[in-house]
Amino acid sequence: MPEAEAARRVEEIIERRVRCGDPDREKLCDEPVELVAYLVAHQRVPAEALRCDALDALVLLEYARRAVPVLPGRLDRLEHRVLTLGIEAGLSLGELAVPLGLRSRQAVQHRLLRHAAAERGASRSEVAERAARRAETRERAWLDRHGSDLLSCAGRLLAHRDLLAGAAAAGGPAFGTSAGAVSEAAPGAEAASEAGAEIAEAFDELAESLSRVPADPRDPRHAARYVTRTRHLAARLRLLLADLAATGATGATGATAATGAAAAVPAGHPVHALLARTARLAAAHQSAAAPSPPARSRP
Repeated sequence: MPEAEAARRVEEIIERRVRCGDPDREKLCDEPVELVAYLVAHQRVPAEALRCDALDALVLLEYARRAVPVLPGRLDRLEHRVLTLGIEAGLSLGELAVPLGLRSRQAVQHRLLRHAAAERGASRSEVAERAARRAETRERAWLDRHGSDLLSCAGRLLAHRDLLAGAAAAGGPAFGTSAGAVSEAAPGAEAASEAGAEIAEAFDELAESLSRVPADPRDPRHAARYVTRTRHLAARLRLLLADLAATGATGATGATAATGAAAAVPAGHPVHALLARTARLAAAHQSAAAPSPPARSRP
């Protein structure tokens, strides 16, 4: 890639952004890599300008790989964002292949998969990335069917925060016994009190996670955030349920039969059925989100 060609692309990008009234154009620069970083960060221009920007940016990245002293990892991350920008702006994989010097749309797809794997912190494996994407598709399908139930259970469970934290702190005395009375009489009450405080803190963390889940998962602007934050919420739920089980507050499996500290909660209390349903949903979500095991080769 001649330096003169890179300079021409830089000039075209700057002139295009000025012509279309880019509101951020005072931040434009003429250094190739920083200009590409600018393009992916500032997209308040028409789609046609974005399509041209993406093609020119890929040319500049190819030039930078050979002529600009910059970490390859940064160029890879920028390339991934430029390719994503081009696709979102309406470019085909075939059109994106040309400035990359690739011969087919499949080659662009493979490069996207490798970039995505690296973004996840995984090895640059197309096979692994395809498996991760299949798992994400399964997870999204599960959330479409059961996500609202999972969130509802989390919200209803928060209403029982004091009851379950008190049960963990009480360590299993008869219902209605105060934690203060237990701390004076029962051996190991100090540890039980600490367990109750930890359960209360876990509930507070669950409430914080629930508050961060977007209200409308059907809004395309929030779709990715909804999946990520619901995943985080489900993980919080599983940790909370495990902590409750460890203190005896829910029984070994979250079933309605109470043992240990759950003796502080009457057997017919609705929290038992709620805990059991929440545990089933959280486990089902974990199963849906787990990557499939690699296929075994035939002997």
